[in-house]
Amino acid sequence: MQKYLFLNIFIIFVVSIVTNYYYGSLGVFPIDTFAFFDSANSINKNFLPIRDYWTSNGLLVDLIQSIFFKLFGVSWHSYLLHSSLLNFLLAYFSYKFFTSEGLKKAPSLFYSLSIAILAYPSVGVPFSDHHSLIFSIVGIYSYIISIKKKSNFFLFLTIFLLGIAFLCKQVPAAFFIFLISFHLVFFSILNKNYFLIINSFLISFFFLFGLIIFLDFNDVGIKNFFIQYIFFPLSIGSERSGDLSINTFVLSIFKEFKFFFILSLVMLYQIIKQKNVIQLTEKSKIYNTNIIFLFVILISIINQLIMKNQNMVFFLLPILIGIIHSHVKLNKKNFKKIILVFFIFNIFITFKYHDRFNIDRKFMDLQNINKSNFEQGAYISDKLKGLKWVTAVNQEIFKNEVELIKKSLEYLRVNKKNSVIITYYQFINSELDHNLYSPNRWYTDDGISYPLKDNKYHDYYVEFFKRKLKKKKIEKIYTIYPLDEKAFSFVFKNNCYDTIKINDMLLKHNILNCFAKLK
Repeated sequence: MQKYLFLNIFIIFVVSIVTNYYYGSLGVFPIDTFAFFDSANSINKNFLPIRDYWTSNGLLVDLIQSIFFKLFGVSWHSYLLHSSLLNFLLAYFSYKFFTSEGLKKAPSLFYSLSIAILAYPSVGVPFSDHHSLIFSIVGIYSYIISIKKKSNFFLFLTIFLLGIAFLCKQVPAAFFIFLISFHLVFFSILNKNYFLIINSFLISFFFLFGLIIFLDFNDVGIKNFFIQYIFFPLSIGSERSGDLSINTFVLSIFKEFKFFFILSLVMLYQIIKQKNVIQLTEKSKIYNTNIIFLFVILISIINQLIMKNQNMVFFLLPILIGIIHSHVKLNKKNFKKIILVFFIFNIFITFKYHDRFNIDRKFMDLQNINKSNFEQGAYISDKLKGLKWVTAVNQEIFKNEVELIKKSLEYLRVNKKNSVIITYYQFINSELDHNLYSPNRWYTDDGISYPLKDNKYHDYYVEFFKRKLKKKKIEKIYTIYPLDEKAFSFVFKNNCYDTIKINDMLLKHNILNCFAKLK
């Protein structure tokens, strides 16, 4: 039996890694594809998120990726290795969770492979939303096991994983932290097991203490951390959540999340069929899983609607099918029919979303692009070897996008001194081996990347930005289309720079006297 276990794990590993590598290398959506490339590499050059550049999420994604670059070199392959391994960890822990719920190894493997195909390959590259949701789900697995086994180790692992998820991105991790906290307190009081609460408090305290030590040791600053990572995201999150109405939620359930609705009804039916679902008895253990995952569905859908991103929660569907399957009591009469229904439904789900998000690359907005017409990433940079470069960006404006990037690289290679580069193509610093990183991770005009003028943290951001430029003695700022001076001009009160066009993509902005009034 042990050899079959290793074989199953090996199959999960191969499918998880190969699928993510293949589809993650197919196409480019610059601002997302390279979101953590230059920023992670800059950490190995003594730049830290929050301390040296403004970031409102993805703190830990950067730090983890910097380790991969340190160990395996700065390349496309080490970039995808990070996300591919996390894809494997989710599929592997899903497999272990299914078997712990009583599901046999064969169907556990079947559902886990579906998860491996659907989870990370939709985006392929390291991405804060995927990291946060995946670490949260694995944390919930751990919590359910800790309840069943009365295990302090799994309780510790739960808190650690949810903390890691939060440091990758605040939501949905924060919602899951509230869910688990409420369930733990309610469960502890009901079962008069107050050690769960005490142990959880102690573990959480040491986690937070370790975080504070890290921030202090690296001069990140507690104030900087709270403003950039907590308070500013809360200020934009409240605006987004205000746009979500009951009508929008209900319509989305029946239109976009209908499969979640169907599976939720099945899980609810299983709960109703079982008595004493709260008390911890042998029969009720599995139904704590159903209750928790009903809330997981609700949280995931609400978070998806609030974030207004491409759908990424569909990989939860095989997890839900696996959980339902593990809780079905079968007899000889209904065995084959029930199993067939589960398997066909899971195959349908897997093929449907695999086609839409992996093959068509919908998450990266490449669904209408001919992906067979690509350039080799190595033509642009040796660090992008393995990437198939095709984008939806600037197709009408720039037919020669790749050539313009190469020309821009040639110019920047000999003119990078005392400069920062503001671009969506955030592999350029790494290709140039540039030692200066921009004061901001992303430059979008939607108020998500940094505080706009109507945000209460705008002045704080402006001072932060200007001080970083002054400290590094920046004399010029380069912007690459679609970004231009609008990405930074609001930081300066006067027209203290002049702009020179280098080519159709690259602009140089000479900083003349922008820091005279800065204290």
